Amino acid sequence: MEEKLNKKGFIKALSEKLNYREDTCMMIHDILENNFFISRKSRDKIIQELVSRLEISEEEAINIYETAKAILNDEIQRQIKE
Repeated sequence: MEEKLNKKGFIKALSEKLNYREDTCMMIHDILENNFFISRKSRDKIIQELVSRLEISEEEAINIYETAKAILNDEIQRQIKE
């Protein structure tokens, strides 16, 4: 049985999928945590905050957002199957 995804596991998964350093992924996690990540209304705000704080393009911010969402969706699906 796999271990449940916690903050450290989420940051590690982001780092592996995005090929970013873990300290950058900690910043990403903080941005996501400070906004209601699940809400579609927060998507644009999160993307703009990622662009601003990480000094990246909007396209890269969208990629980060979608990757983080996929990691969480995978975890939810995995837990439902248990």
